[in-house]
Amino acid sequence: MTRMAAFESGEGRQAIRICNFFRSDYVILNVVKSIVASTIAFCMILGLYIYYNIDRLLQDIYSMDLIETGKTLITYYVVFVGAFALISYVVYSFRFDKAKKSIRDYNNALKSLGDK
Repeated sequence: MTRMAAFESGEGRQAIRICNFFRSDYVILNVVKSIVASTIAFCMILGLYIYYNIDRLLQDIYSMDLIETGKTLITYYVVFVGAFALISYVVYSFRFDKAKKSIRDYNNALKSLGDK
């Protein structure tokens, strides 16, 4: 009984909040959050790169193939965001499954307590 009370006050709050969603809704919501965050991170990294190399970029701007540079940046962006999305999918799927299992164990403990 103390274990169930500790679960309710600690890990259980998070697990209950997670299990209020369907699995696909929970995972997709968090993957979208990760995509937004990784887009912001990519823009910040790109901004820092441009800030650091502004003199070289301004000197070579007329000799650069801007279309090829744009394609390269888009490729880097897709790989960067895709990696974050894939990692987020795996992490949040695992978290949902873990929360579902802990809620199931908690409900079984409550059921066995009620049977006594």
